[in-house]
Amino acid sequence: MSLEKMIDELYALSKKAIASGIHVSFEMGSVGYPCGVWVDEPTERKMTTYEIYSEEALMEESVKNYEAAVKHFTRLLKEKGY
Repeated sequence: MSLEKMIDELYALSKKAIASGIHVSFEMGSVGYPCGVWVDEPTERKMTTYEIYSEEALMEESVKNYEAAVKHFTRLLKEKGY
């Protein structure tokens, strides 16, 4: 999966999560990592961070972070009835 597709999907999931009341912060930038997603679960008092990197050497880590974020969003949205 391309970097752009991963970021697009995470952005779409972030918007859906925010609309459902889930606390999410989504950041894009041109310096450092191009995409960061923070998911806050106040009931569990924890915040999970997922970073997507543009460097080829970190692409494997980015894919793992992307897959974990999608799984996390899917679980939270399912809990909210989406």
